[in-house]
Amino acid sequence: MKLTSFILLFLLLLSFDNSNAQGKLKDAWNERNARKEAVIQAGEPWLSPMFAPAYTADAGLLISGGMLYSFRANKNDSISQRSSLPATIFYSTKGNFGIQAHLKSFWMEDKFRFDVSLIIRDKDNNYYGKGFDQIESTHQSDTTTLYHETNSFADFDFIYKIKPSVFIGVSLRPAYVVTKSFAQPVENDPYRSQFADTYFLNGIGGQFAYDTRDIVVNAWRGVYLNFAAMFYDNIWGSKYDYQEYILDTRYYKTLTRPGNVLAFRFFTRSTYGEVPITELSDFSGGKNLRGYLMGHYRDNTTAFMLGEWRYTFQKANGRLSKSGMVMWLGAGSIAPDVIGLSKWVPNGGFGYRLELQPRMNVCVDFGVGRDSKGVYFNFVEAF
Repeated sequence: MKLTSFILLFLLLLSFDNSNAQGKLKDAWNERNARKEAVIQAGEPWLSPMFAPAYTADAGLLISGGMLYSFRANKNDSISQRSSLPATIFYSTKGNFGIQAHLKSFWMEDKFRFDVSLIIRDKDNNYYGKGFDQIESTHQSDTTTLYHETNSFADFDFIYKIKPSVFIGVSLRPAYVVTKSFAQPVENDPYRSQFADTYFLNGIGGQFAYDTRDIVVNAWRGVYLNFAAMFYDNIWGSKYDYQEYILDTRYYKTLTRPGNVLAFRFFTRSTYGEVPITELSDFSGGKNLRGYLMGHYRDNTTAFMLGEWRYTFQKANGRLSKSGMVMWLGAGSIAPDVIGLSKWVPNGGFGYRLELQPRMNVCVDFGVGRDSKGVYFNFVEAF
């Protein structure tokens, strides 16, 4: 009887301690959220760290860490959107390593936008060939498709508003690429053999954009249309001469309430000239058709389309929660040129969203392609 009473008393105390600890944790979390809201409302910067695993078919299991930093260039500027700098670092079970950061900043009452992307990747990759016919007849293995790639890439966009919703800009894109340890078929591939194993590329170009999105990094309404042209030339230090043309169109519509959104995207990229295999167009990646192997489908031209439903859950009081979900369907194609885009492969998936800062989410997505799948960890939406 005494033993039973002791056990009951112990369980009661343990329950009390756990409840007390949970209560303290919840109070600390609520206090931090209140402080975050006050800091952001005052226009001050805020940093949100995050750690998460992921999985992709080409890299294996990823251990990823990162942060989302947001700020106002001028806290008295009520017109410009809040600037954001998401950055991540990962290491995979296959020895792949990567760092990336993407700044989107707004200045002078949104008259000027300055965007920067910095990416460093050191990874094993696969080259199946160029074009659907060669790719689909190539079997992946360490002795047929494998090579190692180190890619250091930067993208600087200087964008100026010339009238409401209309922007023009200039771009600079340097990159340094090292490829090595080729499987014999890759080493002997007629297209790949045209290019050196190591090269520096430098592109200069311009862009025109029409943008009515309410929030750039997580739009609930609006239209985005961007046409960009880049020119890589020996004159400004590029080892190879080629041109790149991009058309990116997006549409966002709120349905029954805020946080219930349909988003659509159509993207196409065409290259002409001396295009190394690392710079050929493809539709894979965490911001494109999630679920496909990086660089699996390569050719001079790619196009893909996506339709995505984004749904933020509501609390009992009707206010939006910090959690949400997405579902998407899409398709992608490659070809030597735009006219040849006739064969398409499917894509679909779903994901979870957690709001770290107002309208800025951490995203975990599970995507499926025709012959591959993956789990992706990103800050802010795919598009």
